[in-house]
Amino acid sequence: MEKEKKNEPYIRIDKVEEITSFSPSYIYKLVHLKKIPHYKPTGGRGKVLFRESEIFEYINRTRQSADYEVSDKADSLLNGELQ
Repeated sequence: MEKEKKNEPYIRIDKVEEITSFSPSYIYKLVHLKKIPHYKPTGGRGKVLFRESEIFEYINRTRQSADYEVSDKADSLLNGELQ
């Protein structure tokens, strides 16, 4: 998969905005806090680039479990069904 990412083109903030529905200022805040994967080709200030696959991975990682999922997992742990 790493090889695939090397060939994957970079996307700009407008595409991230389209994918996530986040405002540009919020995306920049996530970049500043190092909460979203990004690239800075010039090092410091300047252009920020992203990889689309990493943005989708980020979105999927931030999924919040529903109450029933948490309850079911807790029941399974208490009953020794999960390790």
